[in-house]
Amino acid sequence: MLAITIPVNVLVLGVVIIGSFLLGFLIRSGQLKKWRRKVSELESEMLTNHADILDLQKEKALLEQSLKSVTIPVIPMNSSKDEKKASTPEMPMRKQLHSQQSAMKKHS
Repeated sequence: MLAITIPVNVLVLGVVIIGSFLLGFLIRSGQLKKWRRKVSELESEMLTNHADILDLQKEKALLEQSLKSVTIPVIPMNSSKDEKKASTPEMPMRKQLHSQQSAMKKHS
């Protein structure tokens, strides 16, 4: 069996472990600060967007309320054909044309 001896200084090993822990802690805390700042920016943006949406809904409700108060006159659109159809009994179009043609032949 080969025995390789590696001289390790316990103080140097302890300093390296503590230094790497502190370096990792500083890097991670920097990332967390960056993410928290980004989240707070997005939250404030969402709040302003929601406030804008609420303002627009309020304006829409006011417009709908003002439109409900306006009355628009309605004029019925009855044509003379509609009145004529209402006065004559219902017949198929072919029979009406046939009776009209036969009436014209009699007068000629």
